[in-house]
Amino acid sequence: MKRKSSDDSVFDLDAKKRVAVRKFNGVNLVDIREYYEDKTTKELKPGKKGISLTEDVWRQLLARKDEINDALAQLGQKREKAKADQTDQAGSDEGTDDGPAQKEA
Repeated sequence: MKRKSSDDSVFDLDAKKRVAVRKFNGVNLVDIREYYEDKTTKELKPGKKGISLTEDVWRQLLARKDEINDALAQLGQKREKAKADQTDQAGSDEGTDDGPAQKEA
């Protein structure tokens, strides 16, 4: 989900993680941060866990995405997919994978 907060563009990654694209002191930043729920107001607020990347560093990260994906593939299936596959196989004799194909290492 994308939303606009003043001049920032905000993208939810999951319930408590967000990416904000913003300008700070004239520098474009990509801020990846974990949020927490304020107990008083029940409002999500930015926490300490996170990182702000300059536009140049963000572009360097994107340029290395294939290498990063290859490194992830070498580690094996992600946990959520592995759990879903176990559930599917327990329910039937034939396990099918309708998700995107992953490269074998």
